[in-house]
Amino acid sequence: MLTADPHSEAPSGGTEAQKSLTDEVEEYVSSLLGRYTPHDIKEPKVIHDPILGSNIFKPYEVALIDLPFCQRLRRISQTDVASLVYPSANHNRLEHSLGVAAIAGKILDSLKRDPDLTNLIQLPAEIEVRFAAILHDIGTGPFSHLSEEVFADFPEVEQYRLSHKGKFSPKSPHEMLGHLIIKSPSFKEFFTEQIVGKYKLGEIEPKRIAELIIPAGGKNKLNKWKADIINGPFDADKFDYLQRDAYFSGLRLGIDLDRFLYCVWLDPQPNGPRQLKIMTSGATTLEQILFAKLLLYNSVYHHQKIRAAECALRGIFEILNDHPDNPEYQIQNRKMNRAIDFLYVTEEDILSLDDKPEELKVYIQQFLDRQLFKRALVISDDTVVDPKVSTGYFEFKLLAEKPNELRELRRKLVESLNGKYPIYEIWIDLPETLEFQDASRAVIQDKGGEPRYLSKYEGGIFRVDEWLTAYGSNKWKGYVFCPAGEAVRKEVGERAAELISDKYHFSFKMPEATNQAKIR
Repeated sequence: MLTADPHSEAPSGGTEAQKSLTDEVEEYVSSLLGRYTPHDIKEPKVIHDPILGSNIFKPYEVALIDLPFCQRLRRISQTDVASLVYPSANHNRLEHSLGVAAIAGKILDSLKRDPDLTNLIQLPAEIEVRFAAILHDIGTGPFSHLSEEVFADFPEVEQYRLSHKGKFSPKSPHEMLGHLIIKSPSFKEFFTEQIVGKYKLGEIEPKRIAELIIPAGGKNKLNKWKADIINGPFDADKFDYLQRDAYFSGLRLGIDLDRFLYCVWLDPQPNGPRQLKIMTSGATTLEQILFAKLLLYNSVYHHQKIRAAECALRGIFEILNDHPDNPEYQIQNRKMNRAIDFLYVTEEDILSLDDKPEELKVYIQQFLDRQLFKRALVISDDTVVDPKVSTGYFEFKLLAEKPNELRELRRKLVESLNGKYPIYEIWIDLPETLEFQDASRAVIQDKGGEPRYLSKYEGGIFRVDEWLTAYGSNKWKGYVFCPAGEAVRKEVGERAAELISDKYHFSFKMPEATNQAKIR
């Protein structure tokens, strides 16, 4: 067992000392590798993709893809519950990871056309970048970002993040788990022997690969360009998921990847910072990325039916979390109250009706039958009085980033309804305000020219902040969800409007706020 990292989170209270997050990850890695028998891969493999065509993976890359950490991603949906609204959106995290690796390879090939980069972009660097692409999502839990929102605020995750300040994003704890998996002693031992040694790859270090999948990887000025390909302003991850999510949702959007590959370049400064840049003629590709994100958020990620389905799943996770010491409420013998638990289970495990208590079975069956919650109240600039001058409305929207306070508000709403409905059936759902922090980091610069940024209006480049303001005013919507039934919805909507107005000192336009919920 790994000795506890002195910088890891402090043990939590209880009858026995809780393992540290690093210990838990090591135990998880050891358990998966302990039952895995690697195979010798003799030849490259061609993997066909509906978006990116045919892509070649080297034998050592196939050996990495075959690991149980990656194969598990076949059973993790890319867009959590979107298939309940867009039936063809059944793609998974493995497809996405392979797509990221393929696009990362295309970016590397494009950069290698520059003779000034011959000494910089050599085989070890290419291997590390493509390995990072393949592994970048191995810390993802069931239903992808939905479960990530559940365990993001777990004490061990928050404490580990705070003890490594600036290293991990608070909104992407799956990157932290993936980073810990790759750096774990068991993974390093297996990787060194069965991947690096067997395929004679030379000096390839798991630690360097792990750094590429987290934001802190970009802080190393000499290796920033590698991190930019995986986790940067215009990275392979975005180019894949935007196209893939749109394609399988049936949405038509255009991102000119070929144009980007032609215009991307790297300034090989001897002392850095070395980061990816794009020529002015390729800036439209970055604008396409931002437009694509706006379209997907509005049409898919923030679709009211998808948000309602996500609330139903959150309710299942809440029930599990409310009964941590009852064996009947465990999934695969996991209490689901630690982040590591989400790596031991799959979506099938959570939605299976086998060996579940009746309370859980009812909610799971409703989800499987697509008996989703209905809107009782719509919260937006259109349904609020003077939204642009109301500080209370602004404060209320910030609850999207404060899940504990939002649950307490739900509890008060349930109480105001005289306990007619369980808290698992009453939801105040507030999507987080859309952000494009990447825009301020994306460097638009011609060779020999001065750098420019999407966040500033210079030379015809759009102002991203104006896009976001327009989106927030015209597209952002929060909802109150409840069980079906016109009378139920009307009662819950009116009571929710009263509660929110009293607490946050802004008023709703009634009956507009309920009419938009299609309550007549």
